[in-house]
Amino acid sequence: MFYALLQGNSCDNKKRLCMNRYLLVCVFATVMLVWSPMTVADDITRVAAALCDYAKQNNRSAMRKKLSQTRISLKRVFGGIGCGASDGFPGGDLLRTATYFGSFRTAKFIALKLGKNGLKTPAQDGKNILQWTEELQANGGGKAGDLSKFIEFYKSKM
Repeated sequence: MFYALLQGNSCDNKKRLCMNRYLLVCVFATVMLVWSPMTVADDITRVAAALCDYAKQNNRSAMRKKLSQTRISLKRVFGGIGCGASDGFPGGDLLRTATYFGSFRTAKFIALKLGKNGLKTPAQDGKNILQWTEELQANGGGKAGDLSKFIEFYKSKM
């Protein structure tokens, strides 16, 4: 497009037309530089942080709304979203975050979106969600305390 705008002999004696072309090219280049991939990456980071907050707060409806607004399939991006360490939680995926903080409705929503294979898939530590939850229960249960309803639910979906 730049080449097409700069090409041509119409700038010979028509300085105004030449200046307009030059200005158009500069504006187009500026817009392309300002609208960079960094802004997209920042938006994705904000969405991931919001999803992690919703998982901690047991806010299933806000999570659903955010996913539908951004047209994100949870099943496709689940492995790429990691929630940071906070309040004794060592960090991990959305489902582990919801489980640790006792957010049953949100954990149920995430688990249903992932399906059977998603629940069976081990995380980086080699444990699937059921194994991780059973270990967490044995070590005190995180913020939730008793995780028996999570364990029963995960068993029923695997």
